[in-house]
Amino acid sequence: MNPNFSRRHSNKKRRRVDEKADRISDLPDALLLLILSLIPTVDVVRTCVLSKRWTSLWEHVPKLDYSYKTDKKMSHQFVHRFLISRKPCLLESMRLIVGSHCEAINIPIWIKYAVEHGLRELELDPYSEKGNIRLPSNIYACKTLEVLTLKYCVHVDVPNTPVCFKSLKILKLQLVHFKNDESVRRLFSSCPNLEKLDVKRYVDNVVNFTIEVPSLKSLTIHDCSDGDGRRGYVINAPSLNYFSIKGMKDYEFSIENMPELKEAKIIDVFDINTEKILLPLASSVKRLSLSLSPLETRYADSTVYSQLVYLELSTSKTEWWNLLMVLLLNSSKLQVLKLTRDEPKKSHTERMSQFYKPVNVPPCLLFCLQRFEWERYNGLHEEERQVAMYILTNAKHLKEARFSTKNRGLEEKFEMLKVLARESRASPSCQFFFE
Repeated sequence: MNPNFSRRHSNKKRRRVDEKADRISDLPDALLLLILSLIPTVDVVRTCVLSKRWTSLWEHVPKLDYSYKTDKKMSHQFVHRFLISRKPCLLESMRLIVGSHCEAINIPIWIKYAVEHGLRELELDPYSEKGNIRLPSNIYACKTLEVLTLKYCVHVDVPNTPVCFKSLKILKLQLVHFKNDESVRRLFSSCPNLEKLDVKRYVDNVVNFTIEVPSLKSLTIHDCSDGDGRRGYVINAPSLNYFSIKGMKDYEFSIENMPELKEAKIIDVFDINTEKILLPLASSVKRLSLSLSPLETRYADSTVYSQLVYLELSTSKTEWWNLLMVLLLNSSKLQVLKLTRDEPKKSHTERMSQFYKPVNVPPCLLFCLQRFEWERYNGLHEEERQVAMYILTNAKHLKEARFSTKNRGLEEKFEMLKVLARESRASPSCQFFFE
């Protein structure tokens, strides 16, 4: 074989391989910038060594994504140099996760720069041993910001000067520090188009946490603190579709009616008059998840859930079966019932009463209930077995009954299944699943 032909063939093959390998460089700038926006900024800058095509492309990326956790060799000065070196173009997204090594004075400067360059999304997650991070004053008049996430060592002190988050749609506040009650009220009143609000709190300076946002559609509150009967929430959100509260103790509540509410979750609240929570949502809610003891709902026994079609109830609380019967009696349109348990079952010695069948069968069992699901069912416990049999023998229109028994041996499962199989079901067309 001619050696020159072999060399020419080898060169052509290498060129074809090289062309295929670098085909991404032929993509338009807009598409390449979009790709670069999906990776951490530290890696974005490193692409400058790939070829001349990539030398200055990183300077136009409209996103800064920096986390000291993913690249601990990189100094926080990297952020400073990146902002100074980039071209004067839009910086639409900034995500900063910085540790105690970062000078607190730098963060407001970086945010101020981003606001001046069309910031639309900000996530700030700082840790500082020298005090909380204060936001720059210009952010409170940022008309382009659409998504704002603040975590931990961030101090929110909304000024008395005009404040307007005109475009803000999503706001997430996780263990931030507010100056006082008024600062909270001014923050939310400055968001005329806010649709989603997630709040996680512990002990802070706020006594009455006021949320008055007519445009709000989704509200999640996770409170890890004790209100001591002196602290509270004031909620006025007439457009709310989704409402979730979790983990609070001894708080006062003032909630306006929620005519648009479709789904609510009330999980692990203690020493609270739950009537003030449940009553405003009872006339509109369609999906309801509860993890409460009957003692927490002693004020709401007569509350009627006129639109409720889906109910999820935790069986982890003492005497949960009494609460279940109250809810079934007051939910005439219920179609789906789900029982679940996240915690280990309490021992028999801790139970304060036993299951008693109500005098009248709940109307939803006679006319509406179509699906019954029980996660972590333990039919070896008398109360659980009696509740299961009561529903199966009274739900006349049930189409599906599904029981799952996690971490149970085959013999235990078989015993539980035999007990349920003995009872005749009210609905002959019901499909029965036991896992």
